[in-house]
Amino acid sequence: MLLSLFIKDAIFINNLEIDFKDGLVVFTGETGAGKSIIMESILLALGGKSNPSIISNSSDSATFILALKNYPKVNSIFHDLNIEDSDEMQIKRVQFNDGRTKSYINDVPVSLSTVKKLSSYLVEFHGQNEDLSFINQSNHIDIIDSFGDYTNDIDVISEISAEIKKIQNEIMERNKILDQTASQKNYLEEICQEIEDLNLIHGEEDKLLQRRKLLLEGSRVIETLSKITSLINADNGIEELSGIAQREISRLEAIQNSDIIKIDSELVHINDSLSKISTLIDKVQDQMGADNSDLETVEKRLFAIKSISRKYNIPTDEILNFFERTSEQLNNLNDGKEEIIKMEEGLRKLCSKYDDIAIELSKKRELIIREFDKRLLDELNELKFPSIKVKTVIHKNSVESRGPKGIDEVSIMVSTSKEREPELITKVASGGELSRIILAIKSLKSASHDVDTLIFDEIDSGVSGSTASAIGKKLASLSKTLQIFSVTHSPQVASKANHHYLIKKIDKSEDDFSIEVTEIEEGERIEEIARMLSGEKITNQAREASKSLMYEDE
Repeated sequence: MLLSLFIKDAIFINNLEIDFKDGLVVFTGETGAGKSIIMESILLALGGKSNPSIISNSSDSATFILALKNYPKVNSIFHDLNIEDSDEMQIKRVQFNDGRTKSYINDVPVSLSTVKKLSSYLVEFHGQNEDLSFINQSNHIDIIDSFGDYTNDIDVISEISAEIKKIQNEIMERNKILDQTASQKNYLEEICQEIEDLNLIHGEEDKLLQRRKLLLEGSRVIETLSKITSLINADNGIEELSGIAQREISRLEAIQNSDIIKIDSELVHINDSLSKISTLIDKVQDQMGADNSDLETVEKRLFAIKSISRKYNIPTDEILNFFERTSEQLNNLNDGKEEIIKMEEGLRKLCSKYDDIAIELSKKRELIIREFDKRLLDELNELKFPSIKVKTVIHKNSVESRGPKGIDEVSIMVSTSKEREPELITKVASGGELSRIILAIKSLKSASHDVDTLIFDEIDSGVSGSTASAIGKKLASLSKTLQIFSVTHSPQVASKANHHYLIKKIDKSEDDFSIEVTEIEEGERIEEIARMLSGEKITNQAREASKSLMYEDE
């Protein structure tokens, strides 16, 4: 329920605050008085399209604040925004003249999408554009479903539909990858076989390079090592002299001097080291003793490794990792196909479940449609459609589509003359007729409406007399359970209001004026409705007619 509207720095409005009440709330005033500005202000606050032209010429921005009664159904949004629950909420929208807007809920900055989501739970607006959207054929199924008690079925089938689409897309992607990989199967097998035949060992290239270096430097290495061996093993060589020194120092063992003992230990260590050196020299000399055929073998092996590296444009130390990845791709050919087969089996079961629910859902809709057509016809007759026919048709779509609402396509069809067969609402109804049809549908939904406030912008456009009176009575009936706003030029509609706001221009200068909004009571209402009946010159006859309209139900 809307509690109040505050407007600042809008065109023709410096500061304006309007308090609202429940029931049927109507706005009247002469053409050009500013009724559209009030409606535009409400729409902007609720998340409507940015409109810089609504800003006063003397300001860079305009501010619109709606106070609304809070309801438990929006608590989840408040919780997500870390906003404290309260009995009332404020939606604030600031419109800047460069087109930007800023939105707030209880002074907490929020996105425009959040405001729209919140508003969708609380208020529903019906103007010309919104009416066309409401009765668009794609929305007819939602209108019918709003009268059914099978919400759970729709939720389940929507979830299954989403899961089906997800699995179908995944299967498609996997098949695409599988096809791409399968086309390279021979190539992948060739890579794996070639690397397997290479029989590469981790770190092998580094060892081969070291071996190659030794082989290339063979003569110089052998000559150097021979000299070292001679120095160690020759008469009076290092080993013999070290042995003599060790024997000499051992004769001093009896002295038990710590430094002499250390000297003896170091000499023993020298002898051990010389022995190890000799062994290593022998090992290297054995390696270097190979002929040129050994060097050729090493060169061939290095060339084979480099060839693989160049062929597949990978570093030599990545060859084994490349082999593992390629092998995995080959394995995935078989594994991927098996996984797809499992997914397809699961998809068949899911589709079967969907089809069973969709068939039952379709049967429930057919039962609802019979009752809907009968009740809608009664409502339309009350709104002065004496010759109207209503026929809602269900067309079964192909089960392969498996959309989120089942297999049905619903068309609400009407005919406003006896001679014509029912057609889609949008093809048959004029602007005024369209508004009345929507009002009739809203009236049917009044007991279980999704929102608490309905706003109708000139729903009575193009009608008068008994038809306008019927619209007024229907709005009054709706207002027993909902808050109804109506901008109207119809005295018949205005006469049914619980709360009547008069919008008028107040001249400030020759070329400037402001807008004033006042809730008017009985005497002023009689005058305003009389003006709506007779025009600028109000007659006593018009006043009597005004009273007659206001009190006809008493």
